[in-house]
Amino acid sequence: MSNDSTSDREDDRESLAEAPTDSIDLEETERVRIGVTRGETDLEIGPPRDYPDRADVSIRPEADDGGGDRIVLSIDAMAGDHGTGHADVELTPAEARTLRDHLDETVRWATDGEAGGHRDR
Repeated sequence: MSNDSTSDREDDRESLAEAPTDSIDLEETERVRIGVTRGETDLEIGPPRDYPDRADVSIRPEADDGGGDRIVLSIDAMAGDHGTGHADVELTPAEARTLRDHLDETVRWATDGEAGGHRDR
């Protein structure tokens, strides 16, 4: 009896080795918002000069006024006393599932063969 899951993992590793970075084209690009602030005033800043001291990713469901469901992926990064960056990406349920599948595939690829099933940085 063959082990299909081992074969699938090997296929995942091969596809990720060829293209380790994958992207998802979003259906509604107007739902992507990125904001940056420095101090008390919102303004555009150039290349990062402060590297994040703290960052978090959150996921929450939301329904819009038209009755459509979406999943909001938020990324916040804070640097120094006043530097902050924030991005909200509103995904359709199908896009969220695609992201989940890509994350699952990448995690399997990154942790395959590691003792204990995971790798610390």
